Amino acid sequence: MHAALADRGRGPDDQRRAIALMLPDMNQPAVESGAYADFTLDPTVLAERRVASARRLHTVTVPTLRAAGFLILCAIALAQDLRAGMPFPSPSLAALASLNLAYAAIAWQLLRRGWRTDARLDMSLLLFHLDLLVWLPNLHHLEATNLFFGYFLLVRVVDQVGFGFRRALYFAHAVALVYLLYGVASAALEPGRVALPDRLAIAAILYLLGLYFAATGLVTERLRNRNREAIRAARALVERLEQKASALEQQKLELDAARREAEQANRVKSEFLAVTSHEIRTPMNGVLGAAELLIGTPLSHEQQRYVRIAHRSATALLRLIDDVLDISRIEAGKFTLTPTEVDLRALVDEAVELVAISVRDKALQVSAEISPHLAERVVADPLRLRQLIVNLLHNAGKFTERGSVRLSVVVLAESGDTQQVRVSVHDTGVGIAPDQLESIFDAFTQVDSSSTRRHGGSGLGLAIVKELASLMQGQVRVESRLGAGSHFFADLPLRRAPGSVPRPQAAQPRDDDSPVSVLVVEDDLVNQLVVLEMLKKLGCEVDVVDDGEAAHRAVRAGNYDIVFMDCHMPVVDGFEAARRIRAWERPSGATLVIIALTADSLASDRQRCLDAGMNDFLTKPVSSSQLSATIERWTGRRTQPATQW
Repeated sequence: MHAALADRGRGPDDQRRAIALMLPDMNQPAVESGAYADFTLDPTVLAERRVASARRLHTVTVPTLRAAGFLILCAIALAQDLRAGMPFPSPSLAALASLNLAYAAIAWQLLRRGWRTDARLDMSLLLFHLDLLVWLPNLHHLEATNLFFGYFLLVRVVDQVGFGFRRALYFAHAVALVYLLYGVASAALEPGRVALPDRLAIAAILYLLGLYFAATGLVTERLRNRNREAIRAARALVERLEQKASALEQQKLELDAARREAEQANRVKSEFLAVTSHEIRTPMNGVLGAAELLIGTPLSHEQQRYVRIAHRSATALLRLIDDVLDISRIEAGKFTLTPTEVDLRALVDEAVELVAISVRDKALQVSAEISPHLAERVVADPLRLRQLIVNLLHNAGKFTERGSVRLSVVVLAESGDTQQVRVSVHDTGVGIAPDQLESIFDAFTQVDSSSTRRHGGSGLGLAIVKELASLMQGQVRVESRLGAGSHFFADLPLRRAPGSVPRPQAAQPRDDDSPVSVLVVEDDLVNQLVVLEMLKKLGCEVDVVDDGEAAHRAVRAGNYDIVFMDCHMPVVDGFEAARRIRAWERPSGATLVIIALTADSLASDRQRCLDAGMNDFLTKPVSSSQLSATIERWTGRRTQPATQW
């Protein structure tokens, strides 16, 4: 019941685990490490692990179990004394406990300093012998009540079985010899204590049982030899695999080169998408803005019709460009979400209004229904959630000539602060054949070729919806019957927004006859003209500068209600200009409203604008209604009515 327990019970199963435990030294007993998943045949790694395993065994496991074993002996001795009615603590028990604990502590320190098995003196093996000698005073105290305690010495034979037959056989002789010498000495010094024949009988039984236990070590050795053979076979296999690996190394290098080229191409593609998005939106702002300004001038009925066609076509082109850029970002893995607090009800109203305008020429009613159980505000990416809803509505409106398109938002379930929300769009359109439902969410896919010619579109809208739903940890599905309409629905887990709203609230509308004073910071001459004329038609007083440095000077010299700031300009860009304006305002505590007006359209671009100190973000092309709504939201000042289409 001492340090020998460290190796007790290590039988065939332990040997089988030896390979899984990084092929430990076959001259050591198997040691549990739990590292089954880290199998290796690397000789350097194996050597390091063997050293670490041996250190842990000899400096932690064995000393701990030795101390525990001697404590158990002390407890047994105490129980025997109390049973015999001896006073507590008796001098002999105190001496015995002191001996046991002192020996355990000294043995621990000796192992910490000289545990290495490759040293000239094997400290661990030496202490295994000393354990038998320290056991004898314990045996002398315990056998006063029962000679059975002498058989505890067999524990030393049992725990050596893990080291092999020879070592166990050696300790079988050692245990029998030690007990025999102890019996002879006891008979000579204390003749009346125990009869010598009883001692000799116990010694003989100890010897026979020791031989039996040692014989079990033969099984251990056979398994160890098999393990060695398996290891040699495994290493031979590794060598063959290494030879094959070297033959594949050149192919690997070629694949790595191809991967690097693909990554470089992907980076170039991403940069191209960002530049293309910006460069397309800038002239599109001029096209759409000029068409909007033109519709506000005296025109004949025919001219108005042409302008509306041009505006509608440009809007469709912009939507197609956005879809192509979005699907490219998805393929490139650049499509990410920026969750913030959002009022889903307001977002739904906005989406329905937008789609209702696009289908105003059809006998079609677009409506929305929102569950009263929906949270006031949820955490989501407002831009992408709006895009998902708008794409579903646009798809329904495109394939429905008359009847209705109905959007519903319901709460399916709640769990903690998360609501499982279903966004459904029902339409009374042409419907989808059953064999085409599986492919309806594929990119560049529509129900059939004739549908493409009749209704137009790129077939990207629903593919983007599917990817957006997946990014939001949700899914989108469809139910439809040919000629009876379709039902698209996206199930999304949306988390309730916390009570606090970190973003500052917009100003409340107020009546004020004075015109709104606006500063436009824009370097493109066409966009300067378009935005300037739109703001003038809204009744605003407008100043225009063409770089961030001039904007900073103008803000210091003027008294503006709001600034519309382009982000990419020469000299000083819009981000730096916003930071300078905020730094200039800080001592006075004033806060000028700065709205980013940029052709950048990524969520990261929006966040960059907010981080620079801007209040909000508008993406080009922009309409007079957007400018009017933004001015009213952030300044509380109403403008002249925007152009109505």
